[in-house]
Amino acid sequence: MNKIDSLNIRQALQFALKQLSKNKILDPLFEAELLLSNILKKEREHILTYPNKKISQLQFKKFKTAVKQRVNNTPFAYISEYKYFYGLKFFINNNVLVPRPETEMMVEEALKYSIFNNQHSIFIDIGTGSGCIITAIVKNILDSGLENSNYTFIASDISSKALATAKKNAKLNKVNRFIKFYQGNLLHPIINIINKSKIENHKSQIIITANLPYLTPTQIKNSPSIQKEPHLALTAGSDGLKYYRILFKQINSIRYHLKAKCYQLPATQLILEIDHTQKTSITKLIKQELPKANFEIKKDLGGHYRLVIISIN
Repeated sequence: MNKIDSLNIRQALQFALKQLSKNKILDPLFEAELLLSNILKKEREHILTYPNKKISQLQFKKFKTAVKQRVNNTPFAYISEYKYFYGLKFFINNNVLVPRPETEMMVEEALKYSIFNNQHSIFIDIGTGSGCIITAIVKNILDSGLENSNYTFIASDISSKALATAKKNAKLNKVNRFIKFYQGNLLHPIINIINKSKIENHKSQIIITANLPYLTPTQIKNSPSIQKEPHLALTAGSDGLKYYRILFKQINSIRYHLKAKCYQLPATQLILEIDHTQKTSITKLIKQELPKANFEIKKDLGGHYRLVIISIN
């Protein structure tokens, strides 16, 4: 039996710890444990409990590949192909952004509007990516026992590959039959839906979640791990607000066309995620493009400005 065949869990972890430490990966032992537990398809507690258990040559080969990927700043979610978000498991690949814990705030905020069960509520997730936001919203509404006929769930993304991933995640979490997916630029593929009479009355409400790209080229350049994620899902012009400008203009266009037909846009809530440095610039943009809207900007658990909530009535 050669040296590789005789490796046990402890030795494999020591190998990974050395490689990860040398390349300045934060918390290298914890990362090594996660990588190995993923390869062995065991819980982390298992590898901590049985450090002398042998691993096969094939398992160690896969482990070395995973360690090399991590050394090269590939996010763990791309290596493991999964990420938990709002208590749900999501399939993740390099066609979509890795869900962040702070984004769970968007789900919490959106769910506040699900309690108005006497209204028809339309939840629209723009730039859905992995589909984690809309899937978590639907799953929680259905699990709460609310009447699903009072809800419409829509998701859009410009990337066909991202949409394929979102559909897979909706199916994985058993909510795929409740969500309609559309490909296109922000609200553009679903403008006709917003114009339909079913939601053109005062008994309807629209809740739009949009975790759009909001980083600048400089921010991406300074983060090696972010560089591994799809730039289409990250970059948004020199100030990071390119896509929010487009979104606000689309909303104004919809309002204009509805008004021309003697309709009014139903009560609409926009829930957006921003970089903590964009509080001043997003405030200026909202006042410029949506001057009659009410809005607030909330901090995440880390104390950073993160969530923008805009009310259009």
